[in-house]
Amino acid sequence: MTTTDDSQNNTEIPNIGKRICDSCGTDLPDGVLFYHCRTELVAAKDATIPDLKHPDKLIAQALSEIAGKDESELLDDIYQELILQLCPDCRSNFMRLINSMLNKGCKGCQKCKTEPIKKEGKLLKFPEKTDEKE
Repeated sequence: MTTTDDSQNNTEIPNIGKRICDSCGTDLPDGVLFYHCRTELVAAKDATIPDLKHPDKLIAQALSEIAGKDESELLDDIYQELILQLCPDCRSNFMRLINSMLNKGCKGCQKCKTEPIKKEGKLLKFPEKTDEKE
């Protein structure tokens, strides 16, 4: 009997009648606050042109790197879109994780004594309201 690994080939349409948190599995009934998260992972490479003295070796190396991989695995290395529905607690955990990736360094750590490196412009936020009188 052949079994299918759903984690590899998950093409089933989810039951949209019942909404759950994709992280912890908590039910998200109608009317309750939840978060819809859409994230794209896109392969990137700098514009450096490799040494073309031996293009045959470069092509052979590229072919050996992709040999044995199936099409979906190769495509996943280039582009993935993740869509999550999160409860408020899991959204907070997710934001802590993202912020830790953006703000590297230890705050007040005696061991390394480095302050977090702030990266600007990575998270889109609504502008703060200003009291403007016309």
